[in-house]
Amino acid sequence: MDIRGRWLDTILYEIPLLALTSEAYFKFCDTDWTHADQTEKAYQKGLKLMENGCIFSEFGTRRRRDHHTQDLVLSGLKRAHEEAKQRGRTGKLSGTSNVHFAMKYGIPPVGTVAHEWFMGIASITNDYEHANETALRYWVGCFGEGVLGIALTDTFGTPVFLKAFKRTMPTPEEAEVDAIATRIPQATGAPVSPADSPTKEDRAPDYMRSKGRSYARIFQGVRQDSGDPLAFVKMMRDFYESEGIQEKKTVVFSDSLNIERCLEYRQAAEEAGLNPTFGVGTFLTSKSPSFLTISSSLPAILKQIRLNRRLHPFLHGHQIRPPQHRHQALLRQRHARHQNQRQHREEHRQRRGRPSGEGDAWVYREGLGSGGREDALGKC
Repeated sequence: MDIRGRWLDTILYEIPLLALTSEAYFKFCDTDWTHADQTEKAYQKGLKLMENGCIFSEFGTRRRRDHHTQDLVLSGLKRAHEEAKQRGRTGKLSGTSNVHFAMKYGIPPVGTVAHEWFMGIASITNDYEHANETALRYWVGCFGEGVLGIALTDTFGTPVFLKAFKRTMPTPEEAEVDAIATRIPQATGAPVSPADSPTKEDRAPDYMRSKGRSYARIFQGVRQDSGDPLAFVKMMRDFYESEGIQEKKTVVFSDSLNIERCLEYRQAAEEAGLNPTFGVGTFLTSKSPSFLTISSSLPAILKQIRLNRRLHPFLHGHQIRPPQHRHQALLRQRHARHQNQRQHREEHRQRRGRPSGEGDAWVYREGLGSGGREDALGKC
């Protein structure tokens, strides 16, 4: 599936499209399940996590069996949360990434920054080397300190990210100069986005408090979404120690979790002096061995592949063909299709006794696109 349009519009398609894809799979392919026990299973899973001190959020919208299943799951988790609270347990349900269910069950809507944010900034500025730092600065400049303060580290690799994470937040004057200097190539000369700091007349206290401090100090913590979680814990512990950061930081684990892994990662994080939390999705809303086994062949993720007509050289660990190869492949497919159409028309003329090529005008335009601007393209 391809999504084309402005970034501010296309970014909203990921959740409903992936949810519909997952629901279609569970409706027509993997049908060996019912709604009957979903609430009780969610209750037991949630209670086990909370009894062991795990603080977690429900992240299962994209890969849920269907809307009703997720509703039942949240119902079970909310019941487990209330029971764990009465027992005085430290674990709890901290929220859900689904805003509708957050409203329905009276729990916080929660989430973290997406890989697409860093990818989009890299493409717009055409500067992958400094994309992490630019994205972090724009983020803090927009939301301020202490708001949405979990940084995603693995878009272009965690070691590279940490080099930007240790850098110092610029002053408002420095940010304004950079915002003006960073422009879309071949555009009108306007800045890529509004200056990412307030005006000199009305600067936000959060921004002023953040300047001169490193992003690692400003952000409340980081999110682990790929690779070895235990190695990630050690890497972050060593990083914070090397930066002289004594404040206890948070690690949000969100990669293929289950109860056993949550307990293992919790122990490792706490021993490293970090505060562990978890974003649990598939394990809660679509736990099915057959689905997990073949999920790699299903369109289970949606990633930005092009912005401002510039194709990303790679996607979060997934190699893709260079732009010219993709372009040439599409041209070959289109040329073959036109050749088949010409052959069919020629055969039709011969059957009707018409001279070859008579009364036919056919033009092949070598190239792609309709001539309109293609601001963003997402591929599922």
